Amino acid sequence: MSILFSSDVRRYLCCQLLALAGLAFAVAPAHAQEPTLDALMKHFDSVVFGAEIEGVKPAEQVQKWMTPIRVSITAMQGKMLNKPGGKRELKLSFVPPDKAYVDIVRRHLTTLVKLTGAASEKSDKAAGKPANFIIKFVPRLVMGQPFIAKDVDPAILKRLGQAGVCYFLTRSISTGAMFRSLIIVNNELPPDQMDACLLEEMTQAMGLPNDSDLVQPSIFNQKSTQRTLSPGDVVLLKTLYDKRLPAGTPHKDALRIAWEVMGEHLAR
Repeated sequence: MSILFSSDVRRYLCCQLLALAGLAFAVAPAHAQEPTLDALMKHFDSVVFGAEIEGVKPAEQVQKWMTPIRVSITAMQGKMLNKPGGKRELKLSFVPPDKAYVDIVRRHLTTLVKLTGAASEKSDKAAGKPANFIIKFVPRLVMGQPFIAKDVDPAILKRLGQAGVCYFLTRSISTGAMFRSLIIVNNELPPDQMDACLLEEMTQAMGLPNDSDLVQPSIFNQKSTQRTLSPGDVVLLKTLYDKRLPAGTPHKDALRIAWEVMGEHLAR
């Protein structure tokens, strides 16, 4: 069993500062040069088989969804209470997810399912179909707390939550088939930042866990902030989910197959 992690620390901290200053997000040039097959292949290799979190072992085989994705969205709110002795305590409670959050998730999921061909269905715990693509909107103060994911090292959760933006965790079996994704989002983010954050985390939770600055624009590039997938991102997703590249394909074989598949997509 393997676990993949991602947190967009530098990019989103930068964007957060820009937002506080009342500035606009940085966007990629309108006439950015189309990446070559060679550049996209290096990008693919880095994104699929790299790991941005220190101490996390990079994937040695293709990891992706082979079973239907069942999404659940939950939200929490926090209220600081004054306690005797001058102490303060954060009281948490579950609340219905904001409709705007749900709409963003639905929009990005629709795009991802359409591009990858991955199946999606409603969760039904009673029928043995619990949610496996879990998205939690929580206050910043609890993003790195142990209860967020009890089966993950608390030290890793603390590190992932420090940026106070968003991060994801995924699990897969030995065959490379993913069976669970968890996305944690700071519910205090500005709408534009939350949109971009969800797009990246949801896309990475499909089996592209790493950041890479080899291609721009790209949601994986820390120098650009994207609220939609770039043409190159679309090619990466379609390549990863091509039937010729099944979950469990070893790294070396995956790159050989991806070269052929990606070349076909670029020629269209």
